[in-house]
Amino acid sequence: MPMRIVVSPHSGFCFGVHRAIEVALEAVREHGKVYCVGPLIHNRQAVEELRREGLDTVASLDDVPAGAPVLVRTHGAGPELYRRSEAGAHELIDATCPFVMRAQEAARQYQEEGYQVLVLGDKQHPEAQGIVQHTGDKAIVIQGAEELAEIEVRGRVAVVCQTTQRVGQLQALVEALMPLTRELRVANTICDATTQRQQASEELAREVDVMIVVGGYHSANTSRLAQICAATGTPTHHVETAEELEDAWFAGADVAGVSAGASTPDEAIAAVAERVAELGGEGSRIEWSGRNKSRGGEVSR
Repeated sequence: MPMRIVVSPHSGFCFGVHRAIEVALEAVREHGKVYCVGPLIHNRQAVEELRREGLDTVASLDDVPAGAPVLVRTHGAGPELYRRSEAGAHELIDATCPFVMRAQEAARQYQEEGYQVLVLGDKQHPEAQGIVQHTGDKAIVIQGAEELAEIEVRGRVAVVCQTTQRVGQLQALVEALMPLTRELRVANTICDATTQRQQASEELAREVDVMIVVGGYHSANTSRLAQICAATGTPTHHVETAEELEDAWFAGADVAGVSAGASTPDEAIAAVAERVAELGGEGSRIEWSGRNKSRGGEVSR
């Protein structure tokens, strides 16, 4: 029996990633060679394509030739990178997502006003680490309300969020903090596009037999999408490329869903959807669910 493949309408590049790639391409067109401290976005295929265009990823500013242009990646960076770039006469090109900048500024301001700043986020993620650096490394990254028992909560607390967090996680943290503080400030710096993507993916996962989430394994927002979809009870598989799909995943499935993280190129999403259609057999069709109309809406195979 042919299979339907439904692609979530909120999939692929978000505004911040689109902007960062445009900034990067404009920079390499102007300079020929540009250096980015850490990957511009968390997608290996997109980063490799940018490398071929002239954007080299380096581990630190120490790896950048003197005076060479430096790109700040979409996740942002701490003040030290800006200071060191200026001292080294590097031209600094800032591709930080504006929503990440908003979180950085909120954290900095709260710290200056004397609040204990908590950052709801992933401790190892460069965005959360950059936000902390904008507080002079005084903010504390917390992954959820359950970690409050591990820290000494003060009387005046302010919360900011890594942009890819879940609203439910923020609500739970705020509720847990209320009886522990005498003054609580909250900056909901979760990106609206992230919330839309998570809600759309969750809704789709409830309507299909199997869910495929496409995106980099190091992408926090993609991993979170996979967790959200799996929590519905629908079998969920996180892949980077179409080559990773396994025939057995679709045995007995009538409808498959496809969603993707904010740093996943449209080409990767299309390749996965088309491969699922091949595995679904003759007559399987892809429904782009209101997105990518330039591809002609439904695609029959």
